[in-house]
Amino acid sequence: MKRVNLDRRQMGAGLAAAMAMPFVVRLETPSALAQSSRGTWSQLTDLSEEAQRLGLSVPRMGLAPAAGTEEFSEIQPAIVDFMDGITSSAPDATGATSADVDGLLDRASELLRTVRNAERVQRDIPEGPQAAAVTAPKFEDIADNYRKLFETCVIRDANRTDVQWYVSKITDATRRKAYDAVAVETCVPWYFTAIIHGMECGFDMTSHLHNGDSLKAKTKQVPAGRPNPWLPPSDWVSSAVDALRYDKLDEKPDWDLAHVLYRWEAYNGWRSRLLYKINTPYLWSFSNHYTKGKFVADNKWDPNAVSKQCGAAVMLKALVEGGFLAPPA
Repeated sequence: MKRVNLDRRQMGAGLAAAMAMPFVVRLETPSALAQSSRGTWSQLTDLSEEAQRLGLSVPRMGLAPAAGTEEFSEIQPAIVDFMDGITSSAPDATGATSADVDGLLDRASELLRTVRNAERVQRDIPEGPQAAAVTAPKFEDIADNYRKLFETCVIRDANRTDVQWYVSKITDATRRKAYDAVAVETCVPWYFTAIIHGMECGFDMTSHLHNGDSLKAKTKQVPAGRPNPWLPPSDWVSSAVDALRYDKLDEKPDWDLAHVLYRWEAYNGWRSRLLYKINTPYLWSFSNHYTKGKFVADNKWDPNAVSKQCGAAVMLKALVEGGFLAPPA
């Protein structure tokens, strides 16, 4: 798979020798969060060493985060790159059976799901217990706001390397083939699905697009019991098609810029905008339009917490700036 060079995550010259070298953990405080981070990197180290013993290729992992609060932006790419590495190298690894590869992917996916769920709360859907009573704004009332925000959106210099990684996964050939297949079935633009995949699943091809639950069963989180009907375990594309149909996105005729941003915000929920009067991090994290404030648990808002996940609109901006996509009209 095509990889983008990420200097901040590469090992230094003195650490780049052995692929099986344990990850270096630089934790400054003995906090519970730091202990959790150490455990995650340790598990990923074990998976990496096991994969190499089976003759599978895995990327050299960068340094573990300097502080526990940075763990998501560092750990998610490391896990996803690990999964991509063993998937792409599996056909040539004579010492690894399909069961070996599936087992490694399952464990890595569960590790990714754990850190992802710690970073974000579930989707804000009316049937969910976490949903506060808010009424979605009319599209006509906020369409111009979306256009102005996108036009003036600037990716923060401190996050450009992170955003580049997101773009590399969106444009990866294997994922793009799956996104195109979903577009054929739903008429939803491929990049719209790709960015939801990044937001909800961390680009994990073994997770439901609905909410990141494992493809080995129907969804357990909101929306639960999807797809229906469905015979698990099944393929990612059929589940993704169901996710878009569940939200009736396959019935939408207009995919101009304002509608795209409106639907992404609606997909996650309106409470950041309506209750706390900020530009939602689900769209604008890593840009000049978002500084802080996020839900850290169901119905628990922290005005000082900062999202460590790239926003959907920011991914779109990077795709346009990189020449991968023409600006939506």
